Amino acid sequence: MRILFRSLNDHRGLWRVWALLLLLSAILPVLAAAMPLVQRQFVDGVVLARRPDRIWETAAAYGALWLLSTLVQIGGAGLRAYLTEQLTLRLRWQLFRHCQALSVAFSQREHSGRTAALFANEVPSRAGLLTTTALGLAGSIVAIVVGCVTMFSMSWQLALVAAAVPPIVGGAAAIVTRPLRPAARRAQEKAAELSERLHESLAGMRELIAFGRERSQGRRFALTLGELVRLRMRVVLMETGLGTGQSVLSLVVALVIMGYGGYLAIQGQTTLGTLVAMQSLFGLVFQPASQLAGLMSGAQKALAAADRVYAFLDEPPQVRERPTARQLGAVHGTVQFDDVQFSYLPGRGVLHGVAFHAQPGQPVALVGPSGAGKSTLASLIARFYDPTGGRVLLDGEDLRGLTLTSVRQQIGFVFQDTFLFAASIGENVAFGREGASEAGLIAAARAANAWEFIERLPAGLDTHVGERGVQLSEGQKQRLAIARAILRDPRILILDEPTSALDARSEYLLQTALDNATRGRTTFVIAHRLSTVERADLILVLDGGRVVQRGSHGELLAQPGLYRELFELQHQGAVHVDLHSAEIPLAAAAVA
Repeated sequence: MRILFRSLNDHRGLWRVWALLLLLSAILPVLAAAMPLVQRQFVDGVVLARRPDRIWETAAAYGALWLLSTLVQIGGAGLRAYLTEQLTLRLRWQLFRHCQALSVAFSQREHSGRTAALFANEVPSRAGLLTTTALGLAGSIVAIVVGCVTMFSMSWQLALVAAAVPPIVGGAAAIVTRPLRPAARRAQEKAAELSERLHESLAGMRELIAFGRERSQGRRFALTLGELVRLRMRVVLMETGLGTGQSVLSLVVALVIMGYGGYLAIQGQTTLGTLVAMQSLFGLVFQPASQLAGLMSGAQKALAAADRVYAFLDEPPQVRERPTARQLGAVHGTVQFDDVQFSYLPGRGVLHGVAFHAQPGQPVALVGPSGAGKSTLASLIARFYDPTGGRVLLDGEDLRGLTLTSVRQQIGFVFQDTFLFAASIGENVAFGREGASEAGLIAAARAANAWEFIERLPAGLDTHVGERGVQLSEGQKQRLAIARAILRDPRILILDEPTSALDARSEYLLQTALDNATRGRTTFVIAHRLSTVERADLILVLDGGRVVQRGSHGELLAQPGLYRELFELQHQGAVHVDLHSAEIPLAAAAVA
């Protein structure tokens, strides 16, 4: 019942369409019941009474009823389609907004293929829960009642036979469709798994081919596909068994009405016109009774889809905006961590008592081995997560007291794994600031050392980069990401390994651009090349989620500790050592 009430709540603003559809659903059975009455009049009052003068009059009445019934059916079908599409649109928009509201942790935990399956499969099924099921149920009940009343008014003996059909069909449907909902839910979950495998295979096609894993991945896909077919066939067999039973019952009852009705007509206890009309009315009663079974089957599948949709919508965002949150005013860019603790899972801390103060315009570098908490620290500044202890302050205000939009508008981010949309280069750079001019795009591209390769392309800024920027090199993609951040012109700039995919020449040229881009801004740089962070005002060395050292490059080199060890490893014979490696000492020993 909870699912049904939530479904009704989704129909806000569409009640007029609902009311009109219910009205049409009630009118249609009345028109359908009137047509057998005209048939009876035609047989008894025209043919058997030998009244040729009333042939066209009766035929015109029958034609008018048929035409009106057809128009009602067309109108109902159109309104039902409109209502279904409106609900589908609303649900998909609701899911999309909820995806945006959910934490970054959820997007990293939940496979995008499964989420996409909700939009493609479950939402249309859920949208039909009330438009198809509820309206069909109402129309079927009205048709059964109208048909039975009309039959009893004509021949109570034959009506008793026909009236036994709905409860038999309904009872059988209730028994047969009971296991259908869990079976449909399992089939939907397997369809989501198939979507996940397909998404992975398409996204990782280069790796599959490179490592010769096409056949093994194909076997995994085939196994999932076969399991999905088996689950769906089970659902189909349940529905087919119910439909077969209904057809047998329909034949038996039709034969009984024909035989018993013929006997009554021969005995003079009923008329031939009544027998003909009763055959038509039986179809009016049996068809909606059969539809009830189909509707119950469809309802179970729609409820299974609704379970998955609402389970997703009930997923709580980890980062919530307080009702009293206020807009951020003028921003200077002072960032302070006050005894910050953080953990992704209870009892497994990632940051422990982190405290520092970054002044406006001050470059701050974050250095340390993999898992030290550098990216997590940067994510807390952007409020991708909230600390589990302590506070993150911007200009002296706790980020949790500010609106998410106003905070993130002041932050520019360059991620290590650059994501580009399947659009043009200009559109990807303009993602940093909506409505940017072409001159602004070119200036940002020049500042990021990206214009040198853009201007060589035939279409320049209009060049399409393909899905996830597949037509560009990693270095080119990263320079576009930097241009996007520069165009945003934020007060706080977070660079997560901005030079990791650049060659030595590009890194050297980009360093000057970064110096210009970071001037006057509070900048956080996560880097594994110490050449990137040597000019930072403040270097925070993290290890095990704690700040174990802090100071300038010169100050840290002058004291023993992790930073000097890392610096020496990079300058002792090894051309490049990844500071993210937790096995740095072992690697150095191996080289020695």
